[in-house]
Parts: sequence; structure tokens; C-alpha cells
Amino acid sequence: MDVNKAIRFVFNDKQWINKLLIGAVMSLLSFLILPAFILQGYTVKIIRQVMGGNDDELPEWSDYGKLLSDGLFVTLGQLVWALPFILLMIIMGVITGGLGSLADGSSDMIAAATTGAGLLVACLGLLTIIAFLFLNPALMIQYAREGEFGALFRFGEIVAIIRDHMADILIAFLVTIVAVFAIGVVTSIVSIIPCLGWIAAVLIGLAMGPYIQFVTGHLYGQIAAKIPGNKAAGYYPPSGPGMA
Repeated sequence: MDVNKAIRFVFNDKQWINKLLIGAVMSLLSFLILPAFILQGYTVKIIRQVMGGNDDELPEWSDYGKLLSDGLFVTLGQLVWALPFILLMIIMGVITGGLGSLADGSSDMIAAATTGAGLLVACLGLLTIIAFLFLNPALMIQYAREGEFGALFRFGEIVAIIRDHMADILIAFLVTIVAVFAIGVVTSIVSIIPCLGWIAAVLIGLAMGPYIQFVTGHLYGQIAAKIPGNKAAGYYPPSGPGMA
């Protein structure tokens, strides 16, 4: 993957300030839910654009209805995939809590069982984080390619994306971590300067989330471009349940 291009492509756009500003506003208003879906849908649009061969600039902020639906469907798909993990964690948490209440003043065996259950919950949590490190990118790539909600549940295709592009997904994750750290360092340095530095630090902080999301979208688009059977360049598939 061309990591350098993914990092620079936002600034190659002549209107990058306006487009990044809109992303920052969406991120700031994400507590209203709908802006968060729109921002997620814009990331899907970046994936499609890069996948289609136009990887030198940000897409336009247009057709907000489609951005909203794309972001909604991807988020719902991610939540559905997360449900089994969440339910398992809840069940194990309840069991651990029950054992903990029995352990008060009880035998060492129950206390040991409580400790073991707690460790199991921690292991499950770690495995869940690792699973979604690979699963969420695969779901976004799958939806960007197919454009239909049902595609998010084609287990074989999702697993194939993870299996065939595990290294690329891991690289995208590491790039995100490094970018967050680097921007955090810059923000800390700038904030040392009184007044103007504080303002600059706030602006950088607001822009950091969308910028990293756009870079990640570019990296996912590069992964999607490697998968056979992609849609033609510039084609944006319909976004709706049961639509192909």
C-alpha cells in the first residue's frame, strides 16, 4: 500500500480546508447521531473513489441522503456483528459477578473460580478487540464494493477479505495509531504557545478525527482496489437493503 499517498492526499485537494472543516463539524456534532452516520458514509465514499482509481483528492460533500444511508447501513452491520461478542461479555460478567458474591466468606474453590472467570472475561475482551481490528475494515470494504446491506452478512466474503488482506489491514491500523500519536505530539507542542497556540491546538484537535478517518478511508480504498470484481471507476452502487 502507498501509505505516503494516503497521508498526503487530503492536502492535495485544492479545497481541502473546506472539506476537512465540514468533516470537523460533522465530528463535533456526532452526539446528534445523524452527523456521525454522514461522516461514516463520507468515509465509504472515499473508499469507493480510491477503489475506482481517483485517489488524488477528497470527494465532494454532496448527496447527504446517500452519505447518511451508507453510514447508517455500515454502522448497523457493525453493531449486528458485535452483538454476539457483547452478549457473551454480558453473560460472563454476570457469572463473574455471581461467583464474586458467593466468594465472600466462602471456600477457596469459589474464590479461585471467580478469579478464573475474571481472567476469562479479560481474555474475551482482548480477543474481541483483536477481532474487530480486522472485522470493521472488512465490513467497510465489503459495503463500499457491493453497496447493499445484505452484503455485510456474507460471511465467506468477509472472511476472505480478512484472510487475503490481513497484513494490509494491520498496516492501516498501525498508520492510524502513528498518526494519532504524531498529531497529539504536535498539538501538545503548539499548545505551549499562549493564546494563538491554544487556538491552534483546539483547531488541530477538531480536525484530527476527520483527517485520520479520511486517511484510513484511502488505505481501505487501496485494499478494495486489490480485490477482483470491483465496480467500474466512478460508479457508486445503490445503497439500500436488498439492492445490488
